[in-house]
Parts: sequence; C-alpha cells; structure tokens
Amino acid sequence: MKNDEGLDFALSRKTGHMVDVTMVARGLACDCVCAHCGALLQAKKGRKNRHHFAHYVAGRATGLCGGGRESALHAAARQLVAGWCTIELPALLVEEAGRRASIPGRVISIRSSELPDDMRGATYWGRDRVRPDVVMHAEGETIWAEILVTHAVGDSKRARLGRHAISTLEFDLAGMHREGSWTLATLEHALRTDVGIQRWAYHVEEARLRRQLREDSEASARPLTRMEVPWTGVAHDHEGEAPDPVLSGCAGSKAMDWAPLVFDPAMGLIPRDPAKRLAFIAQVYPEPTRYELSGAVAFLRRHPHGDGSCWVTIGGRSPGGRKSAYDAALSEFARSAGLHCVDFAIAGTREVRGPQCHEQLDRFFSALARSTAAEGLPASDL
Repeated sequence: MKNDEGLDFALSRKTGHMVDVTMVARGLACDCVCAHCGALLQAKKGRKNRHHFAHYVAGRATGLCGGGRESALHAAARQLVAGWCTIELPALLVEEAGRRASIPGRVISIRSSELPDDMRGATYWGRDRVRPDVVMHAEGETIWAEILVTHAVGDSKRARLGRHAISTLEFDLAGMHREGSWTLATLEHALRTDVGIQRWAYHVEEARLRRQLREDSEASARPLTRMEVPWTGVAHDHEGEAPDPVLSGCAGSKAMDWAPLVFDPAMGLIPRDPAKRLAFIAQVYPEPTRYELSGAVAFLRRHPHGDGSCWVTIGGRSPGGRKSAYDAALSEFARSAGLHCVDFAIAGTREVRGPQCHEQLDRFFSALARSTAAEGLPASDL
C-alpha cells in the first residue's frame, strides 16, 4: 500500500465518534473501523512513514476501499461542525446588471445541531428529498451546512434548497482531501478560519439583492457613473444631479467617500485604500476600548455582526518595544481560552472568535494594564 493512500480519520467502535491517528493506540488496539465500508482498521504508527489508518483484512494491512478517504474526511468534518456552539458566517457578494451588493458576515450562537445522515437514513424535509450534512439551529433561524469533498452542490440541489428557503453554507474540502495528513485539530482550525473554503450554496437574501440591483439598473435612463456603497453592500449607480446615497449606519457619510471598494470575505464591500478603510471602520463600527500597556497600547473593538467575534490591534512605539511580546501573549491566551485568532483585512489587526470573546479579552488586557501599573512601567503615550 502506498503511504499516501492511508486514512487520516477512522470511526471509533468504543465511542461512535470519528478520531484521528494521534488519539488512538497503535495497531488493532485502536479499535476503529472504516467510515465508508465498515472494515476493521489498524493504526500504522511507525518511524518511517506518516502515521495513518489502514484496512486490515485476513491478518494483513490492505489498500483502501473505494471512497474510504473521502468518507472519512467528510464524516470528520460533519462531526466537528455539528459540535460548534458558534459559527462565523461569511459575507455574501451578489453581482447583477453591472452592479454589486453584499451582506456582511456575522457570528451566531448555535443552540443545537443535527446530523441527518445519522437519523436511520430518513429523508430530511419534504418532497424535495433534501438532506443537508449538518442542520444548525440558532435563535430565530436555521442554517444548513454541506461538506464538499468530491461533489459540489449542483444547480438541481441549489434549486431545491431555494424552495426550502434555508441559507446553506458549503465547506469545500477538495484540496484537503488531496493533501492528507490531517488531524481533528488542524481540520477544525481550517473549517473555522480558512475563508477560502467557505461559500454560500444558497442564501435567503440573494434573490432580493439581485432583484434590487436589476430594478436599479432598469430605472436608469442614461449612461451611469458607477458608485458602490460598502457594508450594506448595495451597489448604486448615480445619475446626473441625483443625491448621493447615504451609507446605512454611517450618518452623513456619502458613499463616494469610500470608493473604490473591494470584497472582504467577512465584512462584505469595504474601501480598498487602507486609510479610507480605517476611517470607514472608525465611523461605522463600535468605539474600541483602549488599554495602556508598557511600551504599547491595545485596542479591543466589538464585532458589529455578532457577540462571538472581536478585533484586536496592538501598537508599539518602536520595533524594539514589547509589542511582539504582547502579540505572543495574546496568541497563547487565545489558545488556552479556546478562542481562534486570524489576521484581519487591516495590517496589525487580528480577529478573535469564540464564546464570550469580548469579556475574556477585556479581562486579559485589563490584567496586563494593571500589571504595567503595578510594576511602575511607563505606559505608551501613542
């Protein structure tokens, strides 16, 4: 058997959950089976090749069954997503009639989740025979999730999703399937933080935005000058002496102030220019809390689209200051608190996600500030 044919994940007969090879004993003592064919597996944990699971038949390790790796990755991802208490939904971008619209991403709390495939094979929801991989129930809404390993959501299924009118998020794991060498920890980190693998298979607001953009286009009688509005995302075309559209949530601001715009996977349409982007965020988003530290200053800002996400910026007076030490301390604290840190669309700013995110970070930076004061160290005067 070639080493790259090994399974990264297996189904534990003891717990009924997917596990990776780092979590089990060597050989048949792993007590695992293949998620695809149900055959007995052994954990190969030698010194030469990468560790993996292999099929064990008639006293020897054999090659894969057809679809073993795909099914294992698919089952592991479903299990992880179904276990989340919060999820950060990506922004939606719609392009229609030469215009663009976006809805910003947001963080929602998940009350409960279901795995329809585990429900004795019951068809899920109605005559359309739609069975999503994960069903997440939040406050006042339901989100479906589809895990793509080899087969994407096609037009036929997308149409059926539309008839149910439930927003469906797709995770594209095709690249992960080809790479291999995944653990549950690294897979979950990718699922939560890699915006490149997330996209909307269906969004309940997409049809409305497309209709609005078409109506805006049809209402125009002369050639137009393009103008886009960030955050609310609606791309307006401005004709002649008509008044500039006002940015929702940004009183008195004209949309032209922020152009040109780019699409950010979390925020939607935002200014391309870094200075304009900072000004836009300062005007639209909640005021940050400032923490004076030794040789540095930290800013903590609530994410406006959900309670489970915050932005953190740490600045120092000089390259030789303590900024890097505070950055490292933040990373370590986030790991210990079960929070996830990702780089944001602005240099020096990180987005931190997780339960009670703002409260935990406020306690962390407040403790750092008190420590600075107790040591009698000079606070930054940035």
